[in-house]
Amino acid sequence: MARGVARRSGSPPFSAEFFSLDPSSRLALLHVLPIDLAMLHVVAHCRRAIVTAALLLLLAPVGCGRVLAPLDEGNPRTDVAFQTTAHVDASGQWPGWRGGAKAGVSSDENVAISWSTDHGVRWKTTVPGRGNSSPVVWDEAVLITTAVERRHGSQLKLLCYDRGNGALRWQANLGLTQSATSDKNGHASATVATDGDAIFSYGGGLGLFCHDFDGQRRWHVTIEQIDHIWGTASSPVLHGSLVIQLCEGRSGSFIAAYDKHSGQQVWRQQRDSRGCWSTPVIVETRVGETSRTELIVNGTGADTPRGGWVIAYNPANGDELWRLKGTTDVVCPTLIVGEDRVYSTSGRNGPIIAIRPGGEGDVTGNKKWRRWHIRRGGAHVSTGVAYRRRLFTISDGGVLACRRAETGKEVWRRRLGRNFTASLIVAGGNIYATSERGTVYVMAADDANELLATNQMNQRTLATPAVSHGDLFLRTESRLFCIAAVGSGDDAGKDVLAEGDTADNERPSPSPSDPQDIVPTLPEATSAGDG
Repeated sequence: MARGVARRSGSPPFSAEFFSLDPSSRLALLHVLPIDLAMLHVVAHCRRAIVTAALLLLLAPVGCGRVLAPLDEGNPRTDVAFQTTAHVDASGQWPGWRGGAKAGVSSDENVAISWSTDHGVRWKTTVPGRGNSSPVVWDEAVLITTAVERRHGSQLKLLCYDRGNGALRWQANLGLTQSATSDKNGHASATVATDGDAIFSYGGGLGLFCHDFDGQRRWHVTIEQIDHIWGTASSPVLHGSLVIQLCEGRSGSFIAAYDKHSGQQVWRQQRDSRGCWSTPVIVETRVGETSRTELIVNGTGADTPRGGWVIAYNPANGDELWRLKGTTDVVCPTLIVGEDRVYSTSGRNGPIIAIRPGGEGDVTGNKKWRRWHIRRGGAHVSTGVAYRRRLFTISDGGVLACRRAETGKEVWRRRLGRNFTASLIVAGGNIYATSERGTVYVMAADDANELLATNQMNQRTLATPAVSHGDLFLRTESRLFCIAAVGSGDDAGKDVLAEGDTADNERPSPSPSDPQDIVPTLPEATSAGDG
């Protein structure tokens, strides 16, 4: 069977009843069915040419190409009241955590599949200190944060590297922090955000910062110390003239918006949360005939299992729009943004919940908004990715799973290496999954369960990769790599060392061959229905 074609079994869900419906009802039913299922139904019942011709005439006014399109085409559905702000952005920039509105998906087709630390590398450079923030790329600037240990705490810094050669352009000190954090999280986990004019970075108790592209500070907002024993990790989010920041601790948690030009607080909303490490997402939806923008946060820290909430706010004023209960008590992943819904994952093998934005109030028990629910399969830290009507997730233990985004039905699963923290991204139609050992697995983002390449970075890696104009940017424990785009002709692997540094300062971790095996596909997961 060709890649990208779903393998189905069983009979269509309805038979003669379909043809007893009036034409408008038939059209409505075909529109809400998954495309491949609708096609199977039509094929199963149109055995005679006259019936086939009648159906073709019936579908012609609405475009039968949409109904009969192959599953792999990934055309957005136009009959749902939801659209992302920019699910796939072709501008070539990577402006924030998971590419900002890109939701972890790059449209670049020339991203490398195979490389090593010496071949296929445009440049590599040593990064001072420690940090797990992901690279952000805008034009010729590559931006990360890092925390350098000092005698009385950690010095948080914003670093800017030259995209062309990896040289350090400038560094800006954000302050000395002594706040609590976990060894794995550290003080530099929040990824910066940029609009091409300014750079916004969050330092937990140090506050929110705005710099220009020369490293000069424009403004700084002091945020009261909100401590958690595991530190902070939420990244800034940009929306219009606002920079929005989630601030979470054991108590006093809130989300606030600031004017990105002045730093003045525009609104602030308290949150009944005891710690959340997710980053909010912005989506566009429709409520009736009215367009609405929603700011959605995955989870609230809770004292009871499955006691957390997914909450949507109005980004203009912070008012709560709707909420849905069901996340675990500790939430790290960002919501996965798909074509017509968002997906909440949380906990170690916790729930996966498909949610349709646009609701009002508590929508927990309403199947119109809670489209389906699986009790197991969610990751503790890593954020998955939605791509071409498929939902891809990876567990902390390294099991990569592909599900139907419409129903949650599992298509395949494969065990890669062990221990995954970095989030998944898609580029060139392939999934990039990075293990903590620094192994980057490249899988085809389709139904084939095909491993294309395994690449060793030879160092611990917790940061999520970035993609810009075909180049892949990877941050390991002490280095930053630019993997050259295919066909660029620049794969010399230039090693750019910091002043006074030597290659001996690199501390490669052991990288034994990670075991890989295909895990049998489980029976269809129990869901809450798709009513």
